[in-house]
Amino acid sequence: MPDEERTARTLLANSRSVLNELRKRIAENNVTLTFLLDIQSLFVLGLGDASLYAFALNLDDLVEEAYETFREGYSLLKENGLLVSNSDLDLQLGVLKNLDIERGFSLDRRLSMLGSPKEVQVWVNRIIKLRNALHGVFPRDPLRELGYGMSEDDRKFPLLLKAVRRIYGMNPPTVEALSRLLYLEMELGLEPSGLPCRDGLCEEITSVGSVENFEVISSGNIELYYRFEESKHLESPWGRLTMGEPVKIIVFSKEKKKGFRLVRGAV
Repeated sequence: MPDEERTARTLLANSRSVLNELRKRIAENNVTLTFLLDIQSLFVLGLGDASLYAFALNLDDLVEEAYETFREGYSLLKENGLLVSNSDLDLQLGVLKNLDIERGFSLDRRLSMLGSPKEVQVWVNRIIKLRNALHGVFPRDPLRELGYGMSEDDRKFPLLLKAVRRIYGMNPPTVEALSRLLYLEMELGLEPSGLPCRDGLCEEITSVGSVENFEVISSGNIELYYRFEESKHLESPWGRLTMGEPVKIIVFSKEKKKGFRLVRGAV
C-alpha cells in the first residue's frame, strides 16, 4: 500500500477511535476542554486531512466515509452543547454552531474584509466540499476554500494541488483560476499539463514571446504575466494596483523552458 494511502486510512481510523471515545465520555459526563482540543485536532483536522488525501488519490469510498464519520460526530457535539470556543486554548469548535452540514462554509474572497477564515472552517470544508465534488457540487474557489492558510512548505500542499487539479478536471475552471494552479504547481517543481477552461483556451508554450502590454505579476524562476483589457489602476500605500480581469495570461518556467499561455474568450 502506498504511503499516502496508508496515511489516509490511518487518519480515518484514528478519527473513528476519537468518535468512540466521545460517545463514552458523553455517557460518563466527562468531556473536558482538553478532550475537545483532541476532537478539534484528531477528529476534525484528522478527517479533513484524510478526505484531502483520499480525494487526491481517487479513494472515493474513503472520502464518503470521512464525511459520514464527521456527520455523526458533529451531531453528537451539537446535541450535547459541546460546540464551544476558548481563545486561550485556540479551541474553535464554537465556529461550527451555524455550520450547514450539507454545504460547508462559504469563504468567498469578498468576505475577507470581515476577517480571515478560521482554520477549523477550512478543515471542515475539506470534509464536506470534497465529498460534494464527487456528487457534482463543486467549490467556487477550491484553492481558497480547501487550502486557505496552507503554506507551500506544508507536506499536504502537493496533495491540495492534486485535489484541485482533479476538481478542475471534473469542472473546467476559468483561465485565471487555472493559471493560479499552474503557477503553484510549477513553483513546486511539478510537471503540470493544461486543462480545458470554460471561458477560453490553455496551450503549452516553449518560449514567452512578446509580452508587450502585459503586466509582470511575478518575475522569479516562474514568470507570470497578465494582459488586462479595460483595466483600472488604483494608487495605494502599497503601490499601484490593477483592477480588472486578465484576457491573456502567461505562466513560464525559465529553468525548464516550458509554460502555458491562457487566453480568455478564445475557442
